[in-house]
Amino acid sequence: MRHHLVKHHLVAPALAAGLILMLAAAPVPAQVDLSGNWALLDFQNSLKAGPGPFPISFQGIPINEDGRAAALSFDNESLSELQRECEPWLVHYVIEGPFGFRITSVVDNQVSGAVVGWTISGEVYDRLSTTIWVDGRAPPPPQALHTWGGFTTGTWHGDTLVTTTTHIKDGYLERDGIPSSNQEVFRMFITRHADLLTITGVIHDPVYLSAPYALAQVFRSSATANTDTPAMHCAPELEDTRLASGYQIAAYLPGQNPALMYMPQHYGIPLQAALGGAQTMYPEYRETLQPEYKRPTKYCTQYCCDRGFGGAATVCKTTN
Repeated sequence: MRHHLVKHHLVAPALAAGLILMLAAAPVPAQVDLSGNWALLDFQNSLKAGPGPFPISFQGIPINEDGRAAALSFDNESLSELQRECEPWLVHYVIEGPFGFRITSVVDNQVSGAVVGWTISGEVYDRLSTTIWVDGRAPPPPQALHTWGGFTTGTWHGDTLVTTTTHIKDGYLERDGIPSSNQEVFRMFITRHADLLTITGVIHDPVYLSAPYALAQVFRSSATANTDTPAMHCAPELEDTRLASGYQIAAYLPGQNPALMYMPQHYGIPLQAALGGAQTMYPEYRETLQPEYKRPTKYCTQYCCDRGFGGAATVCKTTN
C-alpha cells in the first residue's frame, strides 16, 4: 500500500507539470493571416499625409490648453537641431504617414511553432517597426524604457486584432507641432477583408488631449509594395547655423507665431475653430460658428497656397 501511495504522489506532480507544458505550447488563437505587403489607399488625407498639415490647423483634434500652447510654440526649424534630425515619428504614424508597410508573423520556433506576434515593418527611418505580441505576455512596468515604437500587445476579437501600445516617448501627434506625451496609450483595431486591411486607431493622452482622438486608414494587398524600399541611413548634419552652439532652440514665444491667422486668412475658418479642441470634432460645432463665419469673396479651394511653415503664403490661387 505504501508503495502505491508513493507512486501516486510522484505521478500527480508529473501530470501537473505536463499539463502546464501543454498549455504553454498551445497555439495562440488567430483567425486571420495578416502577413503580406500592404499599399496605402488614401483617398481623403493624401495631401495631409504627404506634404503635411497646414500650420495652425488644429480643427478636429481634441487638444487641451496645454497641448494648444505647446503647438503654438512649435517652429518647424526645430527639427533641424542635430539631436533631432534623425528622430522617427511615433507608432501612430502607421496610420498618419504616406507609406504602406509589410506585416510578417513572429513564430515560436522552439516550442510550438505558433504565431506569437505580428511585426509591422518600419518606414525607412520615418517610423520604427512595431511588433504586436499576441502570446499573452504582460507589458513592462511603467518605469520601463519608453521608445518611439512603444510596446504593443494584442488579442483577437473575432476577425479583428485589437492592440494596445504603451511606453511611447514624448513626440508629436501631428507634423504641425501638436504634441503627444509619454503617457499616451494607442489602440488599433486591425481587420482584414480579403485584399483590404482596415486599421482604426484611437489615441488616449491625458496630458495633451481632453478626449480620445480617432484615426483610420485602408490598405490593399500588393505583391510589390514595400519590397523595393532602398536602405537609407540618417546622418545628422548642420542645417541651421543659429542652432550650432547648442544653446539656442527654434521656438515661438507666446503670441508670436506668425502663422496664427493662416487658416482664417486663406480659408475663412474662424480662429477659434482652427485652434481645435474636443468641440471641433463634431458636425454640430458648425452651428456655433454661423454668426462669425463669413466665406471670403476670394478663397483657396484646397491645398492651393504656398504652405511654408512659419509665415504667410506668398502664392495663392483664388476662386470667386
